[in-house]
Amino acid sequence: MADFRSQDFRERMRAEFIDGARTLAWDEIWLRMANARFALIDAIQGVTQEQADWTPGPMDAEDESTWSIAEVMRHVITASPNIAEIIAATANGKTVVKGPPGQITAPASDVDDLRLQVTSVSERLLSVGNALPEDVDHLTTVPHAFFGDLPSMAWPLFQAFHDGDHTRQIIALKSDPDFPS
Repeated sequence: MADFRSQDFRERMRAEFIDGARTLAWDEIWLRMANARFALIDAIQGVTQEQADWTPGPMDAEDESTWSIAEVMRHVITASPNIAEIIAATANGKTVVKGPPGQITAPASDVDDLRLQVTSVSERLLSVGNALPEDVDHLTTVPHAFFGDLPSMAWPLFQAFHDGDHTRQIIALKSDPDFPS
């Protein structure tokens, strides 16, 4: 998991998102977001219910580093539609603010259902390009709790980072010596 407590880290990542939003074409931005999402989806394949529910220590809903794979999946299910809505709105010159980071509102479910839900929200997220206008608004921003105000095309780059962070978290859980086999 990335160290969001570090102001230097947050500023460096914000600058990277904004620079990419300014310099990359939509197809490059989309590909980064898609590749990160596909890696996350790949990481949850074959996970059993016992493995999805396992955590190496006490779980704290407020501390993402303590989440199980199932909690990560529920978070992805919660956050993905929010990010898609933010991307579409800001690209069209509108501001929409969604729930705080780390929020989980998706109901608990069995791992197979969670996998299907992750796939469903991923399809919606990755089709956000259909909601982009011909002339994307690059001035309208929406604040992110850690990275500050981000314009429309910085949000998919943030999403790629976010998915990569959670993919690394899932891989670390699966690599723990006590992870159920």
